[in-house]
Amino acid sequence: MLRRKNYWLLFAILLLSLTSLSPSMELNTSDGPHLVSKPQSQSTNPSTGEEGVVDSLRITVSLSSEEFRELELISSRYTLSTGVKVELNNVDRESADKTLIQDLTIGDSPDVVMTDGRNILDLATQGYLLPVDVYQSVPGSAPLTMLIPLMQWNGYNWGVPLDIDPYVLVYSPKHLAALGLSALPRSLDEWKMLLQNLLKGSGKHLLAMDTRNAYGFSAVLESMGSSLLSGNLETLEWLQHARGYFYLTSRYNRDIWDMLKDGSIAIATLPLSEWRKYGDSSLIAEAPLMASKATGLEALYSRSFALPAQSRNPEEAVNWLAFVTSKSAQLEWLENTGGLPALDELYRSGLPVGYKLPFATDILLTDETAPEQELQGGWSKISEAVSLLLTGKLDAAGYKALLGQSSK
Repeated sequence: MLRRKNYWLLFAILLLSLTSLSPSMELNTSDGPHLVSKPQSQSTNPSTGEEGVVDSLRITVSLSSEEFRELELISSRYTLSTGVKVELNNVDRESADKTLIQDLTIGDSPDVVMTDGRNILDLATQGYLLPVDVYQSVPGSAPLTMLIPLMQWNGYNWGVPLDIDPYVLVYSPKHLAALGLSALPRSLDEWKMLLQNLLKGSGKHLLAMDTRNAYGFSAVLESMGSSLLSGNLETLEWLQHARGYFYLTSRYNRDIWDMLKDGSIAIATLPLSEWRKYGDSSLIAEAPLMASKATGLEALYSRSFALPAQSRNPEEAVNWLAFVTSKSAQLEWLENTGGLPALDELYRSGLPVGYKLPFATDILLTDETAPEQELQGGWSKISEAVSLLLTGKLDAAGYKALLGQSSK
């Protein structure tokens, strides 16, 4: 009898123990996320460690001091509306390319970087970038038609354009007339005549040009009815022999403006943004833009934002990109910096009154300006070939061979 009572006592103790433990053994049947052991994508695993919360973004750009201040103002409004702190880092133009590669390869990369729009495809195909539209579509107007092929690869968009800056040819009508031309040369024969007349004098340069990129050289070729990739050998050979009369520089040089005004330089090829800052009524700027299905607008420089492959917060970064490149922000950018917008809508509706360009904006809206294919090695390979040609390290045949060997 005593033994049976002990059994019942043990059974009661066991029952009480199971009852006290049962709440902690309930299964999670809710639809909420299972935070333990669940893999997270980049867009939902911010650096703060708290899912869905982004408290800061890091952006690296290369802008003038005036442009950087304007971007800070626009970005500060994004912070006010979202609570997301934005850390902007402005690097000098001379070291921008080196900084870009560091930002794309180091472990602690920024969330957004800025680069020449023609670099986007190269960087994307090499695996340095994230596709922008994987995280969300950027709202607002579409970019200019000829910029779209520079951003797209493998069915995705890899960049968001900020602005455009066409290269123009600047000259003094008075000094050009003294050399026998009443207007900018528009053919190889007219350029030849200009050089012949210049050689009759002394101490003058035919053409001023920056050797750091191919945009200025492209503008010159366009004025001859040619282009960087389809330039005929005769044109390139003439430029090869005429380069001894060029005023070449590897950085921005304010002296060029005085030399244009006193006739020491006949023509200079420069970004439109510099013409708007330093040009005056004694000089004229023309953009010999030629659009073709094969080459697009080669002398059209653009700046774009992109997401590094190691961006910590790509989804929030795309939200920032949509904000700073929206229609209102682009108009503000134009008004306060002079940077031409990259949005198609703003050219179709018309730029603000009083803003005149040295070319018809219709050419920016032509659907046929999209290049069919890019050169293997991209814009950097083209710029390298142009620099080698201008500095005498390549002849015309070598230039064509270098680009031909790099063709897809």
